[in-house]
Amino acid sequence: MYHVSYAEVLSDSPGDTRSAERDALDHAIALLDQAGRSEGSLAQAQEAVAFTNQLWATFIKDLARPDNDLPPKLRADLMSVGLGIMSETQRISSGGSRNFTAIAEICGIVRDGLA
Repeated sequence: MYHVSYAEVLSDSPGDTRSAERDALDHAIALLDQAGRSEGSLAQAQEAVAFTNQLWATFIKDLARPDNDLPPKLRADLMSVGLGIMSETQRISSGGSRNFTAIAEICGIVRDGLA
């Protein structure tokens, strides 16, 4: 399990923070990939959904901070992406979807965009 919380690295340097964000997204992607490959594992699905939701909730909270240095449009776009991911994980939790792959791909795109 991923033990370092995103909030713990917010006070680090921007480079360290971006690295921690990439690591957290990598972990989410790995969990989502694993859950998508194991059709019957409810525990893996729950872990992937819980971690991904917590990660994006933290990202959204940080993006909403007035002192966030990202341009407002980018912040809004990333918040929208996060809300979409959280909506899809809710559908997975309720049994209406198993779209782990799409969520992992979106997380990968965001991760790859981190400088």
